[in-house]
Amino acid sequence: MTKTQALDRHALVMAIWLAFVFVAVVLFHYGSGAGGWIYTLAAFGVILVAFIGHVIVNAVYETTFTSRELGLGLIFYAGSVMACGLAALFVPGFGLRNVLPLSLGFGAIFVGVIFYMITHFGVRRVFEGFDVIRDFRADGGGAPQARRGDRR
Repeated sequence: MTKTQALDRHALVMAIWLAFVFVAVVLFHYGSGAGGWIYTLAAFGVILVAFIGHVIVNAVYETTFTSRELGLGLIFYAGSVMACGLAALFVPGFGLRNVLPLSLGFGAIFVGVIFYMITHFGVRRVFEGFDVIRDFRADGGGAPQARRGDRR
């Protein structure tokens, strides 16, 4: 991909995420207040639609998520889970109203990302991507371990 194509892709992805996240934040705010659980679930639906839009952009440009995009997504997901968990613990009444829709929403995002990874990369490549322990083996990584009784 040329520099111009990479910049175009980045601008398109940012436009998608900024527009959809704005709508999701408004729905989350209204859903956690007077709106109710249906607006909270709608906010998670909007986030899933933004993710699908990002996947479509990746397909058009014949690329995958960059390492920076993956890191940013993981930080936002983990931070959101922690923020909602802390709010459920410390904000009076928040947990009673929002635990079920938040659990369903975060679960749907998790399932959506795993589904994308398995359908795009296959189960073996997804497992190898997370199997980082293999990279730190003392024998150099790729060779199988020798049995205890074997002498070389």
